[in-house]
Amino acid sequence: MIGPLIAAVLMLQGQADTEAAPPPRVVAALSQEVVEIRSDFAGAEIILFGAVTGIAEHDDLVVVVRGPQDDLRVMRKERVFGIWINRAPVRFVDVPSYYSVASTRPLGELGAFSALRREGIGLDHLRLSAPDSEHTEVRLGVEVTVSEVGGEVTEYREAISRNRTSSELFAETTTGVQMLEGGLFRVNVALPPATPVGAYTADVYLFRGGRPVAVGTVSLDVRKEGLERIIYNFAHTHGWLYGLVAVALALLFGWGAAAVFGRR
Repeated sequence: MIGPLIAAVLMLQGQADTEAAPPPRVVAALSQEVVEIRSDFAGAEIILFGAVTGIAEHDDLVVVVRGPQDDLRVMRKERVFGIWINRAPVRFVDVPSYYSVASTRPLGELGAFSALRREGIGLDHLRLSAPDSEHTEVRLGVEVTVSEVGGEVTEYREAISRNRTSSELFAETTTGVQMLEGGLFRVNVALPPATPVGAYTADVYLFRGGRPVAVGTVSLDVRKEGLERIIYNFAHTHGWLYGLVAVALALLFGWGAAAVFGRR
């Protein structure tokens, strides 16, 4: 009778300890929260660092940095009568202008496919939606997205990823997160010279057993400064006037160049 009683007490105590253990938490920060782009901007590198409480031995971290989203029109080059022309346009919506992933291990080893796809983690799982060329159907009781372009839409998505990777706007590093003692971590985030301006978010996911169990988010602001900021704001707030000024300046410089070379 005593044996079963002791076992029951120990089991209840173990459950109490489990319930009392706080859930894991991710806290992150950036070495700088504002990146200023001027005429001499040649790229920048910022450090994202932080700590994880309640981290276990086999846990992993994934850091995803996403830039401002915008629509993108992609066309296919085809040769017609010996001339290369753009045809078959497909419009993608909410395409991140910047997308960077860093992790402690390759994504396929630390996360389940469904978890990576649901969170949009990794270039293979990046959501690139073309609503004008897609529709939803119910197949075997499950809603699936079907592309009217067919299998070619995959080539369009690969072209977006390939072009932005070559411009260093898309990147995926499988060993980019450095784990330090006491649950501390750090990762270097590289911003290329062509970094778009806007609001960025950096999400730090704690993966355990193939799925994220905690996430921490920090924000980054990339903006133009100096004369570039004045011109940028003027062009976006007074677009029609900016166009007139640009045409006037082009005519003025053209007239000036013609006058100078005409005298010679």
